[in-house]
Amino acid sequence: MSILTIPKLVDELFLRPIVISMNSLALSALMSYVMSANGSIDWRPITICVTSDILAMGADHLKDKEEEFSSDRDNVNDPRLAAWFIYARTFLTASAILLALALSQCPISTLLTTAAFVAPALLWTTPISFKKFAPILRRLLGRFGGDKRQPSTSAPVLVIKRIPGMKAIFNGIIRGCGIYTVVLSVLSGSGNLTNTLPSPWSVVQLIVWSTVNRSCHAIMTDVRDFEDDMKAGVPTIPVLLGSVLKTKAILTACHMLVMLAFIENPYIMGSCLFAAALVWMLGKDSPKKAFLFSSHSQSLFIIWYLLTRHL
Repeated sequence: MSILTIPKLVDELFLRPIVISMNSLALSALMSYVMSANGSIDWRPITICVTSDILAMGADHLKDKEEEFSSDRDNVNDPRLAAWFIYARTFLTASAILLALALSQCPISTLLTTAAFVAPALLWTTPISFKKFAPILRRLLGRFGGDKRQPSTSAPVLVIKRIPGMKAIFNGIIRGCGIYTVVLSVLSGSGNLTNTLPSPWSVVQLIVWSTVNRSCHAIMTDVRDFEDDMKAGVPTIPVLLGSVLKTKAILTACHMLVMLAFIENPYIMGSCLFAAALVWMLGKDSPKKAFLFSSHSQSLFIIWYLLTRHL
């Protein structure tokens, strides 16, 4: 078991959620800018996307670290470590307050949209038992199939994280489609939604590029843990394919297909080339901070676009 230290807690509970959420900040800022009728950047969808990211990832990491903290008697007696958990809860509480503030300034459709995309992320590692549905099923079976007794079986338990490929799917849908839908609901609710996006952007480009990029990055983080996941039997995409090389070839093909589909957009083209290069530059021996940097293969080109519009 790895030793729990303050730098490790800071990294897991603060640095990672903040760095990853900066991609959502860049992407929501881009969508808000190009989708608004007056060419302005709305603070509400940006705040919603950033704080939702922090809450989903921060809560997941906090749960893991609290279990690790309580499993070691020496940790419990260390007040310095315990203090950082208080800081983390304060950080998450502040994020939740900001999220609530932003949602209070939005139409009800934004609240429903945010809940639809954030709820699965918050339930990522939560065991979902179907035991509560068993009495209903038994009544239905008794009503339509007579009064025959069925042998009692334990109710199945579902953990979303354990479903093969779900990590990549969730990351892509939540950070691609989810961000677009939040921005759309906010701008349409305020009457500031444009009918035509400025060149070279389109709605299809924004959704496909974001979804594929986020899904591919999620799979790349599994490449880093390939050997450990293989031994533990964790059904990640690289483990299911049985090869890091095959995984990298497929990821490269995905980035190249997006680039070719939207080759008229130099920002998407540059982002896809950069992301494809990172696929081959990073591996199981690369430091975790390098993978954090790779999450911003979109952000750099979004910043480039926004700077060219204002300089």
